[in-house]
Amino acid sequence: MNTISVSDAFSNAPPRSAAVLCVKGEKGRTDMQLAEWFTWLNIKRNPMLSFSLSRANPIGARLKEGDSFVLAFPPLEEAKRYRQPVSADGDTKEPEITSADGLWVPKGSEVLLLCTLAGAYNYPFKKVRIFNCNLEEAKGDFSA
Repeated sequence: MNTISVSDAFSNAPPRSAAVLCVKGEKGRTDMQLAEWFTWLNIKRNPMLSFSLSRANPIGARLKEGDSFVLAFPPLEEAKRYRQPVSADGDTKEPEITSADGLWVPKGSEVLLLCTLAGAYNYPFKKVRIFNCNLEEAKGDFSA
């Protein structure tokens, strides 16, 4: 994966497309969960994005401000496999690839967004938690 511009990332992984949250887990594992990336913002020229997870989600429950993670954008059919949390490591039988910072990400991800959690809040009308993130770096591979 090569570093790409933010505009390239957003043109190849448009808002409202399915994203898989990839977070460092215990003992070198990566915990992955389907999230809905629903908006991106440009506050004071600082690109940010937001996504939601169920309030009961165990991965979302342990995220705190300042944590780093990757949002991966695989094809929709691949992303659906992560509706339930998945934990992977180098010994997993599933064909996955490694991101720039050592996390495992879903196969076929066209874009990886390296993010830092800026804040989170419970959405009042649905049982979801909204996560606001600073976009640190975008990576993609468009050689195919």
